[in-house]
Amino acid sequence: MTAYQDTSGRLLAERYRLVSELGRGGMGTVWRAVDEILGRPVAVKELRFAAGMDEDERRRLIARTLTEAKAIARVRHTAAITVYDVVEEDDRPWIVMELVESRSLSEVIATDGVLPPKRAAEIGLELLAVLSQAHRSGILHRDVKPSNVLIGHDGRVVLTDFGIARVEGDPSVTSTGMLVGAPSYISPERARGRIPGAPSDLWSLGATLYAMVEGRPPYDKGSALSTLTAVMTEELTPPANGGPLVPVIAGLLRKDPQERFDENTARHLLLQVLNQDDSSPQPAQPPAPSAAQQAAGPSARPPFGAAPATAADGPAYPGGARPRDPFPAPGPAPRPRSQSATAAMPMPGTGFEPLPTTESVTVLGTRSGRRAARLLVALLVLLVVAGGGVWVAMAQQDKPNTPLPGYERVAMPGGATIEIPQGWTLTRLSAEHWRYRGPSGYLDVAWTGTPGSSAVAALRTEESRTAASYPHYHRVDLQKVGYRGWDAADWEWTYTGGDGSALRSLDRGFATDGHHGYTIDWTSAAAGWGGARNHELMNAFFSSFQPAT
Repeated sequence: MTAYQDTSGRLLAERYRLVSELGRGGMGTVWRAVDEILGRPVAVKELRFAAGMDEDERRRLIARTLTEAKAIARVRHTAAITVYDVVEEDDRPWIVMELVESRSLSEVIATDGVLPPKRAAEIGLELLAVLSQAHRSGILHRDVKPSNVLIGHDGRVVLTDFGIARVEGDPSVTSTGMLVGAPSYISPERARGRIPGAPSDLWSLGATLYAMVEGRPPYDKGSALSTLTAVMTEELTPPANGGPLVPVIAGLLRKDPQERFDENTARHLLLQVLNQDDSSPQPAQPPAPSAAQQAAGPSARPPFGAAPATAADGPAYPGGARPRDPFPAPGPAPRPRSQSATAAMPMPGTGFEPLPTTESVTVLGTRSGRRAARLLVALLVLLVVAGGGVWVAMAQQDKPNTPLPGYERVAMPGGATIEIPQGWTLTRLSAEHWRYRGPSGYLDVAWTGTPGSSAVAALRTEESRTAASYPHYHRVDLQKVGYRGWDAADWEWTYTGGDGSALRSLDRGFATDGHHGYTIDWTSAAAGWGGARNHELMNAFFSSFQPAT
């Protein structure tokens, strides 16, 4: 067929029906499609060959496409596209991915204007999290820029186009000496032809943050050569609209990669911006380096697992880390604001780390003392063993604000608070959806100002929408429960994680009044679900929750 023949309506691999074109680049087209076996929408990336392209160039583009698929598959994070399948037809690969209804960040900036520093920090944290996950997996993205960032209509942030990523240990693509990527977002060391590392992606993140608040990249001289020269030689002009983001942007755009902020420092500063009181004008400050970091030098990186939680930490909601209405009114999902889209919604079981079945904890007093402390603040009302599983319904505690030993009270969306074990880490997936992570599992909390009229009906609707996306989904229970006199329901289910492990989730949805609806969703290894530690955690979550007042 010709290079740009319309292929809408085509059926790939007797399964994927191409519907309409979503976007086109120099080497391919992204299609909206339907998986006719599972009945779900997908995105399909088609590799196209220009007329007259020689065989060597064709092989190189095929290798690049396969490298992209491998890179995406290795980055298990909700801010990265999930690859469902790779189909070979017409002697070339077609990548089948999740579909995200979205606009690119560059389109958002061009249409809506520059972003306030806090929103830029939120997006920056998600990009930093997926880049950290990629770097730990031996992958450099090498093309971080606003046009490769999707902002979903549900608020999800997605980093796309791993097409020029370098995958450690993958010999399928060799270096040709060609500098690929957008000149305005290429780091100085790459512009000089040096071998890049993780700091190179962090430079691109800094340039993307700069563009979010200024509407343009930090260096743009109109031509590739002059722009690259400026990247290598010119001093940075601080962003006029950066506010508290200026220190982190300046630190990420340091020309020497050895002096550039590392992932931990950037994360710390972005969190400071996010948590900063709007009335406080004081700029964020980087954390003091530890003795180990000082000894290791400025390029030291944290070990795997030492970084704060990311959105890859686990799918507490159906559809992965998608910010879900925690207590939706039954009925069809709202239509997106626009029809622009490019691949994505995460497939549960593919976007998180495997969960351990045991946990190493610091002993705080005797076991009986800890148990007695729990009894001071919570009453176990019902313990039901059904189908090999356990679910717990908690009554209102006598002293909800009494701290639990070894726990700390933390914020939840919508002005609520909850007690979690000390040292757990937080990722804000959206303004209404936060995630706390600990060694035993993942706690997602979400809020809505427009709860529906029935918690159990809302959870049944959510199950019907999303259960099919869970590998080996099995409902344990879904029923109305007694919870402090509020309209509440529990949805409990099991499924198989991406690594083959059995996982179990309990999602409690409830409304405290007509303007505050919440979900508390706990996911952990199924093997340890009936253990004392899991019971303790769920008791603590449900008994210590306090709604906004």
